[in-house]
Amino acid sequence: MKTILIVEDDLAIARGLCDNLECEGYRALRENDGRRGYERAKIEKPDLLILDVMLPTMDGFQICTSLKQEGFDAPIFLLTGLTEERSRLKGLQNGADDYIEKPFNLQELLLRVRNVLKQREAISGKVRQLEDEFLRARKIQMASLPRRHPRMRQLDVFGKTIPASQVGGDYFDYLKVSSDKFGIILADVSGKGMPAAMHVQKIQGIVQSNVKETSDPSELLRALQEHMRGSLDPSSFITAVAASFDLQVGTIEVAQAGHLPVMHIRRKKIRNLKPPGIWIGKTSSPMFENSLRVQKIQLEPGDVVVFYSDGLVEARNTHGQEFGQARLKKLLGGMQTRKSSGVVDRCFKEVRKFSGGHAQLDDITIVAIRFMSRGAKRKEISR
Repeated sequence: MKTILIVEDDLAIARGLCDNLECEGYRALRENDGRRGYERAKIEKPDLLILDVMLPTMDGFQICTSLKQEGFDAPIFLLTGLTEERSRLKGLQNGADDYIEKPFNLQELLLRVRNVLKQREAISGKVRQLEDEFLRARKIQMASLPRRHPRMRQLDVFGKTIPASQVGGDYFDYLKVSSDKFGIILADVSGKGMPAAMHVQKIQGIVQSNVKETSDPSELLRALQEHMRGSLDPSSFITAVAASFDLQVGTIEVAQAGHLPVMHIRRKKIRNLKPPGIWIGKTSSPMFENSLRVQKIQLEPGDVVVFYSDGLVEARNTHGQEFGQARLKKLLGGMQTRKSSGVVDRCFKEVRKFSGGHAQLDDITIVAIRFMSRGAKRKEISR
C-alpha cells in the first residue's frame, strides 16, 4: 500500500483529501504544521508528499527545499492559492514535481496522484532490473580474476581487486609462460558499466590465447592493440602494464601502454619503472608498436615490485583531495619487510582511511611481488 503524507493547515481540505485517498486504496497521513510535517516526512518516508505552501512554523517552499537537499526522492506536490507565475516557478525550482492551484478539482488531483505513483513504480522496476544486470555482470567479471595466488620459492605474489559500486574495467592475471618464466598483466579499460565489462572479457581471452607464444611483455601488449583496436570507439582506450620475471637469472622485464609506473622498492628506496608506451586504442598499430620499449632490471632478494590501477591514486577524500602517487610512495617506502599480502592489505587499509566516507568511484587493483631468490624450480601455478 502506497503512503501519502498531506501537510495542510486547512483541516477541511486535509480531511477531505485523506478520506478520498483512502477510498482509492492509499494510506493517508496528515499534519497541519510545517515543522511537524517536515520531521514526519523524514521518519515515514512516504511515496508522495502533498504540501500546502502557506504553513505555520515552516512553509512548503522551505520543506521542499530542505527535503530535496537531504536526498528525499519521493515526488512532492505543492498546493497553494498563490497564482502568480513567480510563485509557481519558485516551487518548481525548489524541487517540487507538480504545482496545484486552489481551489482544485478533486478528480484531477486523484488522477495526478495515480499517474505519478505509477510512473515512479515503473522507474523503480527498471532500476531494480538494471541493478540485477549489473550484479550479474560484476559476478562474471570478478570470476575472471585469479582466485588463487601463485606459490613458488622465487617469488611471493599477492593481488587483490576491490570493485567500485558499478561494473568497472580493471583486469589483472598471473601468466604461466614457461617453467622458468612468470608473468603478470594489469589492464584498465576507460569508462564503466557493461561496455567496460565486455572489453575486460575480451582482454582476458586475448591474453590467455597469446601468453604461451611469447615471454616478451611488449608482444602481449601488441596483441592487445591488434585485437582491441577494432572494438573500441574513438573515445575509449585501455591502459595496461605487462611484466615477465626470469626466475633463473632474477630479472624483470616491464612494458606498459599508457599505464601508471610500476613501483620498485629496494632498501626503502622507490624507483619508478615506466618504459615508453602509448595507450591501447584507435591509434594506428605502427605508431603503437614504435612507441613501445621494454625496461629490464636485475632484482635482488628482498626487492618488491607493486602494480596498481589508477583507482588507488585517484581515490578521493571528503575534501576532494586525491590519494596520489606521492602518498603511495611514502607508504610503500616503509613496507619492504612485509610479505606481499601485507603490502597489499596495508595499501587498501590506508586508502580506506584516507577516503573516509567518500564513495569509491573506481575499481582499485593492487598486486605486490617480492623477489625471494633465483634458480630454484617453481611449482605449478594454481588459478
